Amino acid sequence: MRRHLGSILAVTLLVLPMAAALAQKPSGSPSGSPPPAPPNRTAPPADRQLNLINRTDTAIRQVFVFAQGQAGRGEGPDRLGTDMLPAGQRYTLRLGRVTPCQQQLRAVWEDATEEIVAFDVCRQQELTLTDERRRDIQVVNDTDNQLMQIFIFERGSQEPGPDRLGAATVAPSDSFRLRLRGFAACQVTVRAAFQGAEAETRQADICAEPRLSFGDSTIPLREVTVTNRSAVTLQSLYASRTPNWGADRLGAAVLQPGQSFPLRVRSGECQFRLRAVFQDRREELREAVDICGGQPIIFQGARRMALGSVYERAITGIYLSPVESGDWGGNQISAPLGNGGTAEISMDGDCQADLRIVFDNNAAEELRGFDMCRNAAITLRPGWVTEARP
Repeated sequence: MRRHLGSILAVTLLVLPMAAALAQKPSGSPSGSPPPAPPNRTAPPADRQLNLINRTDTAIRQVFVFAQGQAGRGEGPDRLGTDMLPAGQRYTLRLGRVTPCQQQLRAVWEDATEEIVAFDVCRQQELTLTDERRRDIQVVNDTDNQLMQIFIFERGSQEPGPDRLGAATVAPSDSFRLRLRGFAACQVTVRAAFQGAEAETRQADICAEPRLSFGDSTIPLREVTVTNRSAVTLQSLYASRTPNWGADRLGAAVLQPGQSFPLRVRSGECQFRLRAVFQDRREELREAVDICGGQPIIFQGARRMALGSVYERAITGIYLSPVESGDWGGNQISAPLGNGGTAEISMDGDCQADLRIVFDNNAAEELRGFDMCRNAAITLRPGWVTEARP
């Protein structure tokens, strides 16, 4: 019995040290091998910021920061937000955790010019914008139409880029200083769009001649006021000395009833043909109009007729209206019409009309339901009402 107890004690003493050794090894590690290394994790990018300094003479109103190759798409928000960066000032752009290091900055100035600059966001903490890469070009408009847009892009390119005028326009006989930033090309294509005229495209060397002139300043610029006195919107206006009417002089504008428009024509001649097109597709043509005399040109509608008076009494009122109208409308003469006087009257509507004349003694005569398309001229004399009836 004592022999057995001794054997059990010896085995127990042998097993306990082995169990203690096993308890000190990491679970799952083979005997004698080193502990596994921790997983490899990349440190998150640091928050970046950039001090932007404006050393130009114009305020910067927008700034975009984006990875190279993303210009025009995926540029993200305007980093200035509602702020602006005045000339001579600096602004801290808080960019956040941007990657990769190679970034681009697009600055948009208050004059609508812009420039893209590359920088290393991981190494640079400051970026200065200057006018060293700015090129000024004088644009002169010697045409008789408003210059609405101008595009300047490298010769051979199919992408015209932005309108270099931005929100500005150049009036006839006026000029504009155009600024190009970060634009290195000298040989360029220029495309100019005018109001009421065809666009013009030309090739130019803006390094040799930083001046773009359109039109001929030696030809006089004529100006005359055109007024729409009809009751219908005047949609298009043409002025020409040839059978070809050319472009609509109103451009994108229209003339509402009562509105006026300064028609400008650069020409050495004064006699022009005018054509007005109204919203209801009616047209009114004027031949041999003198645009040099200073008298306004009034379009009163498509239906017009001439009146002459041989009455001894003065006519103080002439009224013309469509047969279906219950109102005579306004008096179409501004001064009394005496013996031998003439007047031109007009009406919007179909051919069937009513005509009323009022004398200086308030007596009146009326012609109802006559066809003014067939009666383009009437002589007002005793018995004229009977003569004008069909």
